[in-house]
Amino acid sequence: MPVALVGRVAVLAILAIVPSSCTREDSSPVRIIDLVRESRHAAEARPSRDAFEVADVSISGQSEPAIRTIAPSRLVFVLPVPRRSVFVARVAIDGGVDGAPPQALRFRVGVSDDRIYEQLADALLTPGVQTGWTELRADLSAYAGWQWSLFYRPEQRRWRLVLSADAVTGMRTRGAWGAPGIEGDRAAAREHVERAARMSSADRNQGADPR
Repeated sequence: MPVALVGRVAVLAILAIVPSSCTREDSSPVRIIDLVRESRHAAEARPSRDAFEVADVSISGQSEPAIRTIAPSRLVFVLPVPRRSVFVARVAIDGGVDGAPPQALRFRVGVSDDRIYEQLADALLTPGVQTGWTELRADLSAYAGWQWSLFYRPEQRRWRLVLSADAVTGMRTRGAWGAPGIEGDRAAAREHVERAARMSSADRNQGADPR
């Protein structure tokens, strides 16, 4: 993970984990990684970075900070996954392209280790049916923390978090990833900051590309 990215994640996590009480820590979910903020640092953007735009998007009167895209498209983030975390977003059809009516879109979330891709969640949106934001959630707990295996150590690597928008009919359509991010508890946020910093430090010592 780039050093600058570690710093931004650290600031977000530190702000999120300040306890509201000196005697008891709040166990409610906090935003650990804000993917709208980090979208310009994505490791991969297909078909190009021009296919993505960060903007406030209003759907049916509800506005969200979002990553706008023209499907088909794919955005990939390379990062260590926080423990006990969940990917959360609200997705929507955002209009047609070049005057054409909007088409059906499928939003997908998956994780890859450069060899195997695992789809975790998807949402199929049809114009006139899903007219507002649709929640999309994916459990990421398998990619960090203790696991029932002597050999599987997910915390020792960075994973590729893949956000895909598929043009179901083959015709390009605008879509929006509303407020995409990774959430978890406050202890997971603190541990993630520390682990990400250790990994980046190791990369600098080895002269490796953190992506």
